Amino acid sequence: MRFLSLLSAGVLAPIAGLAAPASYNEVLYKRENLCNLKEPPVLCQPNASVTVEETALRAYKFYRAFVVDGDPRTMFSLIDSVYKQNSPGYESGPNAIWPLFCGGRKIGTEQNTAWCFDASTNMSYARYSVTDRWRWVDGCVHEHWDRNERIPAQDQCYKLPTTGGTP
Repeated sequence: MRFLSLLSAGVLAPIAGLAAPASYNEVLYKRENLCNLKEPPVLCQPNASVTVEETALRAYKFYRAFVVDGDPRTMFSLIDSVYKQNSPGYESGPNAIWPLFCGGRKIGTEQNTAWCFDASTNMSYARYSVTDRWRWVDGCVHEHWDRNERIPAQDQCYKLPTTGGTP
């Protein structure tokens, strides 16, 4: 028992040849850095059978990965290979923005940002210091805007099913 408590405290980790367990804060705030890769590891494969409900859930997952979690692997797994960029100064294609996001940076929290998926237009929105808009095609992020965008009124936003308060 004493061995386990010394091991979990990191005292015996070097002796036992084991890595000391990460602290709670290290685990909580650590973001995956994939900048050693020249391109995203996985992109979204468009699928015409993806429903509006599935697209809404994917849009929320994309918002979480992009804004709240800083998770480049998940973020790019929801972007298709076209990813048309409608912002001046940026090229289209996921590889053009990969260097901006590969390091996994967190932008905000759910408390200080907003998200919306408008099923009538197949667009999702994220508001943080600016508002981004994405068009979804066949279950994947296909196009992006971030100039003078406004998040729709909440009554236009898709209501995700909740389990324990979180979609």
